[in-house]
Amino acid sequence: MGCNQSKSTEVAPPSAAVTTSNDKNTASASLKANRSSSPFAKKASQTPHPAALYHHLLSGLNPTSSPESVVKALSESFWEEARQLCCSNPALASYIDPSTHGTPLHVACSLGSAQVISCSVSRVAMLCIKTIVDECPEAVSHRDRHCHVPLEGIFSGMCAAKGTSMKLNRSISDLFYFRTETTKMLLEHDPESVLLRGKILYQIIESLPDDVEAPLGPTVGLVKLLVDQGGASAQVATAPKGVTRSLEGVDVDSILSEPEDDDVLALLYRRFVRQFDQSERFFEGDNSREEVVRHRQNFKNAAVNTFNVIELLLRQPNVEQDTENDLLVHNAVRAGACPPDLLRYIVETNLEAVAEADSKGNLPLHYAAGFDDVYAFSTAASRKCSVPPRFKAPESHSKYVIDELLYAYPEGASVTNADGVLPIVLAIESGKKWIGGGIRSLHEAYPLGIEQAHLGEQHPLMNAMSFQSQEDESVDQSMIAELLEGRDDREGTIATGVDGGGGRRRKRRQRRKINKDESHDAIMFVQRPGAPVRDVVTTMWANEEDGGVQMLGCSALELAATEAGSSEELIASVALLGVTTVVNAMKNHPNEPAVQEKACSALMAMAPADSVREVSFAASGAISTVVSAMQAHVSDATVQKEACRALRGIAAKGGAERATVVASVSGFTALVNSMGAHPHDNGVQREACAAMEVLTSFRDAYLPELHEQTETLLQSAANKFPEDCLELTNAIRLRLDATDG
Repeated sequence: MGCNQSKSTEVAPPSAAVTTSNDKNTASASLKANRSSSPFAKKASQTPHPAALYHHLLSGLNPTSSPESVVKALSESFWEEARQLCCSNPALASYIDPSTHGTPLHVACSLGSAQVISCSVSRVAMLCIKTIVDECPEAVSHRDRHCHVPLEGIFSGMCAAKGTSMKLNRSISDLFYFRTETTKMLLEHDPESVLLRGKILYQIIESLPDDVEAPLGPTVGLVKLLVDQGGASAQVATAPKGVTRSLEGVDVDSILSEPEDDDVLALLYRRFVRQFDQSERFFEGDNSREEVVRHRQNFKNAAVNTFNVIELLLRQPNVEQDTENDLLVHNAVRAGACPPDLLRYIVETNLEAVAEADSKGNLPLHYAAGFDDVYAFSTAASRKCSVPPRFKAPESHSKYVIDELLYAYPEGASVTNADGVLPIVLAIESGKKWIGGGIRSLHEAYPLGIEQAHLGEQHPLMNAMSFQSQEDESVDQSMIAELLEGRDDREGTIATGVDGGGGRRRKRRQRRKINKDESHDAIMFVQRPGAPVRDVVTTMWANEEDGGVQMLGCSALELAATEAGSSEELIASVALLGVTTVVNAMKNHPNEPAVQEKACSALMAMAPADSVREVSFAASGAISTVVSAMQAHVSDATVQKEACRALRGIAAKGGAERATVVASVSGFTALVNSMGAHPHDNGVQREACAAMEVLTSFRDAYLPELHEQTETLLQSAANKFPEDCLELTNAIRLRLDATDG
């Protein structure tokens, strides 16, 4: 992509002839004819050191003697010398370093991926690598001391070179030409040399840059290659059919496991939301000028490419029917642990697909109901591969997925698949629980379905159903009438899909009023000491209509982030999944001060993680939601104080860009109003002034002008609480006056 030649790796540089595996005799004769003029002809007769090729490639990071002093690997001559050296001494390709256990192919792949930044150099480098592979095919599957094959060097090189295109003003297409074509070459020799799941896949995706040049860009091409030829997949419930020779001695369990605090789909969705937010970003001045239009189009392209990557990785590996793999909602459900916000976005942007059946007559709801951790990992178990506990989605994940699908298509509960089985029967057979597993939701959507399960009198679910019928009889009949007539004024929920900077929103169906007895387990769970963040987050999404669960869940996330200390990475382990969950809680309960207060406290604790591993307090809607809480609860001093702290923390980490976002959503005005509403509250005055002081500390931030009312409030705070506010207010007024001047 972006190069004016075929994608085939068999592309010769201007001074080299193309050789293929079918033309080895011709190639050999050609090489012999050329050796007399080769700069290595004399060395060949002297039998070079076995490590000559290996060390030549290692020297690729050394600077050249040219005035530009660029590294050698950036030149065509470096790679041509390596190729000539291998051609004249084929045995050099088989060298194994006694210390690293690496081969020349290991070095060439990682070096080329990290350093080659032009198509012209890529052609020569790929021809060099092809020569090494032709002379020593076994090197493709050889593992070094860290158990890595050469292909993994491509991925580590990508990670090392992330951001290169921006620094060197090179196109993404130029950077990825070498990577994609070399990956294709290696996979053709051994498609099973790398298990492209879990940690390895996460590292690959994390290293991908924003692919801004055009839709279906080179990053999509690389991932499609990894999916089609390498079996890459984000479907955690799948594993290879057997351990191939290439994977012997490899800790497959370790590879399959993802980072405990994140997963590849969550990472991609955060990136997608950030890019989408940037595609609608407003700038100071004329937003129709060329650079603004280009910025927006670039990030629109990037968002499209990122979502294409999501769709590719959600596909089922080893499935021949392309039509089956095109069922996005089915794939998201079958993934087993699709992040809640991503699943909601996929469902709400593909509503018709929720009612579509696959070739087996299964709706997405059938898969959600029948998903079982033990059965899903049976392939891995048959390989005596233990499954780490973190692989198993929390029980409440099933409830969340089932509820989402039922909200979109409630009639699905009454639809049988090709075998005549209802979703509720699959849910019961998979061992799900009455409430936490989503069986109750299926039963309420289609009460007659339970009869097909043929439950015996001693079945545990019979007691749950009996208890439920007693609950139903005690429900206020007027409330039922209101529900039936659509007159329920209780709080609804908003599914944001993509939020921040003008994201889409759609009001969802009114959710059933939750009973306190029902939410007891969820409330106890989020309060459990040491509960994993992922489980707390999933429980909050599955019980998003319950304010108590949301309030206590926010407190649990705040505690986890606080206990992480000052380490941004440790705080990020909470924020990766926690920020959007807290924002969702705030949007579902805008009129509950306790939820807003605890949510703001949690955001303040997670603020140091902004911009770490695609966490974005702007794109997630955190900033605008905090300001909305301030506007809705002006009279609540506690909410105001915690919201001011949250804005201060976000701006302090995010700098001028975040300060501008705060001002653009009326955050500065909200701070002024907070001071005016609570003139005698020391805490509110102190935190509001502290937030303003941070916002005004960035000269590049675009802030509103200082009004007379603001000046009066600042002076009042300084007079009433000089110890806490005087220094802050002086700094604020000095900066704003300088800006006005």
